[in-house]
Amino acid sequence: MSILFVCTGNTCRSVMAEGIFKKKAPELKAFSAGISANPSYRIFGGLAEILDENGIPYKNHVSTQVTKQILDEFSVVLCMENRHAEHIKERFPFAADKVFLLTEYAGESGEITDPIGLDKEFYQKTFDIINALVVKIINGDGT
Repeated sequence: MSILFVCTGNTCRSVMAEGIFKKKAPELKAFSAGISANPSYRIFGGLAEILDENGIPYKNHVSTQVTKQILDEFSVVLCMENRHAEHIKERFPFAADKVFLLTEYAGESGEITDPIGLDKEFYQKTFDIINALVVKIINGDGT
């Protein structure tokens, strides 16, 4: 299994998911990207603290745009919001069958809301939610 995690700017939720997945299942392939990414975008302070506290490396992270080449490399694409999934399905129809919401793939419902600009506690809540979903996927408790 190889998973691409997708959010908007590839500076928060998808970075969390990629880091958690790589830490808990280093033998599997994971990467993250965004539908509106820009290499000049950086990881925000609240998230940096949480990643540091959880031993997840991020200092070399570069915000990466979703491309056909990247999508070709992964068997599953897990998005944080419906709009991310719809964007990929519309722009890259060949990948539609492998695009899911992270929550859906873990057997849950809903979207992962963006904590950008909020207090550290919201980053922590988002991290905890993503962590639980990623663990379910790794353990085979999802779809």
